[in-house]
Amino acid sequence: MNPFTEEMFVLFAILTIGAWIGHWSWRGISLGSAGVLFVALVFGHYGMSVPKAVMDLGLLLFVYSVGLSAGPSFFRTFRRRGMQFVVLALVVVGTGAIVTGLLAYVLHLPAALATGLYAGSLTCTPALAAAIDTLGRVLPEAAPLVSVGYGISYPYSMIGMVLLIQFLPRLLKRPIKIEEKLWLAEKAIEAPGLQARQFCVTNTNIDGKTVAEINPRRLAHVNISRIKHGDKVTAAKPETLIHTGDLVMAVGLAEELDKLRILLGEETNERMDVNAEVMSVDVEVMDESLTGKTLAQMRVWEQFTVVITRIRRQGLEIVPHGNVSMERGDGIRVVGEKSAVEAFIRRAQGSPRKALETSMVPYLIGLFVGVFVGLIPIPVGEGVTLKLGAAGGVFITSLLIGHFGKIGPFQLYVPPAAKNLTRELGLMLFLAGAGTNAGAHLVDVLKDQGWILLLAGVAITTLSALAGLIVMIKIYRLNLLSAMGALTAAMTNPPALAAASNQTETDLPAISYASTYPVALIFKILLAQALVELLRHLL
Repeated sequence: MNPFTEEMFVLFAILTIGAWIGHWSWRGISLGSAGVLFVALVFGHYGMSVPKAVMDLGLLLFVYSVGLSAGPSFFRTFRRRGMQFVVLALVVVGTGAIVTGLLAYVLHLPAALATGLYAGSLTCTPALAAAIDTLGRVLPEAAPLVSVGYGISYPYSMIGMVLLIQFLPRLLKRPIKIEEKLWLAEKAIEAPGLQARQFCVTNTNIDGKTVAEINPRRLAHVNISRIKHGDKVTAAKPETLIHTGDLVMAVGLAEELDKLRILLGEETNERMDVNAEVMSVDVEVMDESLTGKTLAQMRVWEQFTVVITRIRRQGLEIVPHGNVSMERGDGIRVVGEKSAVEAFIRRAQGSPRKALETSMVPYLIGLFVGVFVGLIPIPVGEGVTLKLGAAGGVFITSLLIGHFGKIGPFQLYVPPAAKNLTRELGLMLFLAGAGTNAGAHLVDVLKDQGWILLLAGVAITTLSALAGLIVMIKIYRLNLLSAMGALTAAMTNPPALAAASNQTETDLPAISYASTYPVALIFKILLAQALVELLRHLL
């Protein structure tokens, strides 16, 4: 067996066994992708290895996918209450870094081992990768010790956080049901969704006029979707006549719909049964020829004779108007005659094959630019410079691409299934390489340091989580569900997020997780590199 074939055999053996072990679950706790790391430690102990190029490629694919997914929610968070999540992330990762530095100084731990304990205690694989990348440039022979420290401290952090999240409502005496009601009331005030209401036309001044002549958007940001005249329901075309006694269905925000009473008449609960020839359908925009254009440029009514009443994008509902641009992946609600709606669906969805394809040119450009950004030195004073490294540069770049959805003239679309595959496979490839490197040193380090490393990891995890809880509960007084999601993100602990989500029917933990995760990840990547440099000079 030639060396390349042997390395590939080892690689896929680690991936297969690790993925299998990672799926084992006990009371909602599972190793997930980290199963690959622990299998790789065993293989590495017996002298087997994975090519470094494979490990590096896996890392880049992993952080790239994470950034593309987190980009939209990351920037939206800063427009609402982003500083709370920034402060929380900084407190958690900063506390962890300070405790790590103190323990390393007191226990005389090598810089590489201490930084690995930090990354594992905060369950942050990209921080592990950043530390390995930094040591690979300045002290390559010590780089495997980072993975050793990570492997030692990771299990307690993962399991301990899951248990903390499960018992936190009881410890704080804050029932989940009450927290849900408080959040739903707050959500209704801060981010009202679009509503559909019906009005009975009593205003004689608009009797016999067309929808275009009335132009309800001059008064309110709403869209009229259907009109019932007598027993017949039709889609609201610009030339459709409105008569006294007609029923009109409009879609918009509650306060905007209230204004229609002035123009149309009182709201009614009378049913507006849709006849067989009028359809209201949700469709996902996938055709590239429609993306990047405003609704005015698309001339939706003139070309397709349909009405767009809602646009859903990245979890938000948008009232359609002429200046709104379509983006690939937008969900829209279309109303119109059956044949016209079906024709529009065929156009919007485009080729079924295209809907499953990744836009490879902008995808690869993003990776290229990200690696370049990671090479740029960042001066931090006194002649010391930091680099984001390939992983950090790719992550920052992917956040921007995820937010804007394009690179220059190139629109980027990555199907959700492709993102999931790239993220999981990339992470597993990286863990396989990092684990085999660490496995060669794990037993020797444990013999030398003993239980003190485990206790150091426990201290870093516990104090970091405690600091985060104090900030969220005592200072910002966050909803408990939001605090649980934000804490699991600050600790970058997906199993703990699952434990939080399983306790509630709302998506608040996931929303807070998505808001905090990118900030915490960036801070950990930077602090992991800073720890390496600082401890290397102090110890």
